[in-house]
Amino acid sequence: MYNAMVLPGARRGDDGSRNSRIEVFTAQVSFSSTGREWAAISGEGLHVYSLDDDMIFDPISLTEEITPERIHYKVNIKENGIALKMALHLNEYAMIQYVVENTSFKSIPFVVRSLGAEHLERTLQFIATQMEESPHIEFYLKWCLEVLQTHGMHMEKHRGSFMRAFRSLHKVVQTRHDELKTICDENKYSLAFIQNQGQLICGDKIDNS
Repeated sequence: MYNAMVLPGARRGDDGSRNSRIEVFTAQVSFSSTGREWAAISGEGLHVYSLDDDMIFDPISLTEEITPERIHYKVNIKENGIALKMALHLNEYAMIQYVVENTSFKSIPFVVRSLGAEHLERTLQFIATQMEESPHIEFYLKWCLEVLQTHGMHMEKHRGSFMRAFRSLHKVVQTRHDELKTICDENKYSLAFIQNQGQLICGDKIDNS
């Protein structure tokens, strides 16, 4: 609201006073892969906005050397720990998935140990998201187990910062457990039926002989 101008000989102020919003020139706007954060570049600097209060923005470790090409190179030379941290700094879902799924099963514990505290929440959220649809259930359960075993003490001390990730993980693990339980029960009864049929056929052959 602009202050009304006082005009000589007038009892009221300038009728031209009005409400207005500040306009900011923006050079570029970009949204995260999750859709929960977005950033804008303006003449005043870099502005980052998020729906989550615990969003971590790590501009100190984000350098010009952290690029998708560099991440692919690190994966090719088997430096998956460094590649995963770089992908997490970029916070691009596709790059994180590429690094994680190109990590061998035996290398998971070593990669998890290389993660810093600032990477844990994003890693758990990624695992929870992937487990919803990925067929590699054991693979992602291994990631989940190693993160909890390696960094459990830290997450216990700061449980408030990880509650959203914990709830997501619990929900998806319980869902996949229920799905597998249903499939296993159906297979168990089918296998029992096949076994009984096999025994009956063998019994008939013995009787006929």
